[in-house]
Amino acid sequence: MFDLNPLDMPDAALQQWIMLFGAGTLGYIIGYISRKVLIDRLEGDLAVIDRTLDDCRQLSDQPLSTRPDDTGVLNRIKARAGEIDLTRIGVATADEADALQAIVGVGPFLERKLHAIGIYTFRQIANFSKDDVEQVNEIIEFFPGRIERD
Repeated sequence: MFDLNPLDMPDAALQQWIMLFGAGTLGYIIGYISRKVLIDRLEGDLAVIDRTLDDCRQLSDQPLSTRPDDTGVLNRIKARAGEIDLTRIGVATADEADALQAIVGVGPFLERKLHAIGIYTFRQIANFSKDDVEQVNEIIEFFPGRIERD
């Protein structure tokens, strides 16, 4: 009868080696192209991150200063600083200043506002009466009731 066994052919081993070589070559080419696409995409992402990092480094090299509109607010607050009775809550200097930003709700700008009216320490804030709180709110242009909530 008729035999369909391909291994009985005299050049069957050669054909298998040729197919194996073709499959390996095709796999290498597909892998090379897909890897190249991945590398190009990742290099693009890296370039964007490098540019962003350079921008951040340039910004951090510039000295921090108060914004021009902040100085007007601080000068306006300093002009009204005499309205607060510092003898009752205590007098402090900038050398004795505590890190008022440790208080929840007090950021850098609010701390500068408090310093502008002569409030530097936690002890001074602890000595506030209700009238002092209202007066400080008004002078530093803070939301009414915010000091009590925070």
